[in-house]
Amino acid sequence: MLKRDKWRLIVVAAVIVIAAVIVFPIKGRVKLGLDLRGGVHIVLQAKGTPEAPVTSDSIDRLLAVLRSRIDQYGIAEPVIQRQGVDRVAIDLPDVDDPDAAIDLIGRTAVLEFRQVLGTSPRVPAAPVRSNYEDDAQFKAAQDRWKQAKKDVDNYVAQMKSKMGVSGDFKIAKGDDNDAYLLGKMYVGGKNLTKATTTFDQFGKAAVSLSFNAEGARLFDEATAANIGKQIAIVLDNVVISAPVVQQRISGGDAQITGKFTTEEANRLAIMLRAGALPVGVDILENRSVGPTLGADSITKGIRSGLIGFALVVLFMLLYYGWLGIAADLALSVSMLIVMACLILLKSTLTLPGIGGLILTIGMAVDGNVLIYERMKEEARTGKTYLAALDAGFKKALVVILDSNITTLIAAAVLFYCGSGPIRGFAVTLSIGTISAVFCNVVVTRSILGLMLSLRKSHKL
Repeated sequence: MLKRDKWRLIVVAAVIVIAAVIVFPIKGRVKLGLDLRGGVHIVLQAKGTPEAPVTSDSIDRLLAVLRSRIDQYGIAEPVIQRQGVDRVAIDLPDVDDPDAAIDLIGRTAVLEFRQVLGTSPRVPAAPVRSNYEDDAQFKAAQDRWKQAKKDVDNYVAQMKSKMGVSGDFKIAKGDDNDAYLLGKMYVGGKNLTKATTTFDQFGKAAVSLSFNAEGARLFDEATAANIGKQIAIVLDNVVISAPVVQQRISGGDAQITGKFTTEEANRLAIMLRAGALPVGVDILENRSVGPTLGADSITKGIRSGLIGFALVVLFMLLYYGWLGIAADLALSVSMLIVMACLILLKSTLTLPGIGGLILTIGMAVDGNVLIYERMKEEARTGKTYLAALDAGFKKALVVILDSNITTLIAAAVLFYCGSGPIRGFAVTLSIGTISAVFCNVVVTRSILGLMLSLRKSHKL
């Protein structure tokens, strides 16, 4: 055996040992994607306003707020990433309640303490034609609805004139379906320093708040000016409660009470601590994956991989004889390296990622087939086995590199343009392609060099 072949063997042995230390024991080492462990997949669409337009900076702040909310909620290993210009994709593994997740993520959580000017007349929902027997009844309902809306508009105009209220004036619906006329804002969520889940004097879930110095001063002034009057606690333009101020409240502490469960109060506290979303969001996609489906996917994926691996190993042995042993050993090393890289890079294995691993099995032996065929051609010209080995590798190398570079380009495009499982496929395909080239060029060459040096015959 040549000296350079000995060095190749040393490098290969070192790579195998390092990869084995990283991989084994494999249980719990590989991060599983949402489709394999179950959970919730949500896609959000940012929507801007003239006051808060959608920009690259606002999306970055949106990601930061969402991550803060999710981390405080205690979800392990969430995936939160930008998708395109104005979308955010979120994977929440092991989440059983998608509605709670959406409430936590999708609410803007703009908190305001506002002046209560009065309670406005309620406006019923607009009538729907299918709810009425004929056009006459439907038209009558439309007329009543238009008149009710007109009455409200007139009432608001009168209240503005009477109270001398400028533009800081709006109507907000309450949890009890009352509609409140709200005046100026006294203090907002930006002045919060603390929000925790607690219980009121009746044992009902509530949220206790603490304000910073400025917020404490503003809240003190607001309560002093409204003794015997209501102050509305407004969250996302909904009046959660409108308690009557009994006395001046100093010290910067307040409490939000309402029809909360403990879980709802906890989510509200998290949202307030993390801060309001910088832009509004719409939920474009909400998909749940059960853990049973994930476990079934893992079982089928592993079974498919083992069957594919076994068929490739058998084919190489039957077609190439002892040369097939070298190819099969190199294939095993390739799979070991792929798993080690996935663990080392903390990549998430998805169901398409398993597909990428299975595809890698075929690609790994493809290079060996090219090398062996070139070696056979060289051997037919009368060259010795070592000369045929060198010539076969040199002539096959260009073709191997060309085919695998084009695969890497395609994987890069998938990773850049795709998201979630598509990116998982691109990652495993890229790692598998690189490891396959290494095993074709280095591992197979080293094993063949060792095997040929031990053979007495000089014929392939």
